[in-house]
Amino acid sequence: MGELTDSRTLVKSVPELWAECSEPGSLARHLGAFGEIRVTRLEPETTVAWEGDAARGTVRLEPSGWGTRVTLTADGRTVAAGATGADVLATALESLGGLAPSRS
Repeated sequence: MGELTDSRTLVKSVPELWAECSEPGSLARHLGAFGEIRVTRLEPETTVAWEGDAARGTVRLEPSGWGTRVTLTADGRTVAAGATGADVLATALESLGGLAPSRS
């Protein structure tokens, strides 16, 4: 699969997104297509490094205007049948935003 990156500015605060991304169970709801998700490193309110059965990557949070810039990366082998890694990242960003986020 190689390394994939997708990012969006979401209209949510850094603390709100941090709470959702830094807890393994919550993060797994967004990245579950990569298998069982484990958090491997935390840099408070900026970076979550994660590892799944099929990939590993990061979630980076950065204040941006009226929201938070969220950048997801994934580097791994495969994902669930019928999905690409890029699809999984895009879907995860949409679910983190709670509605259709901008792609700016």
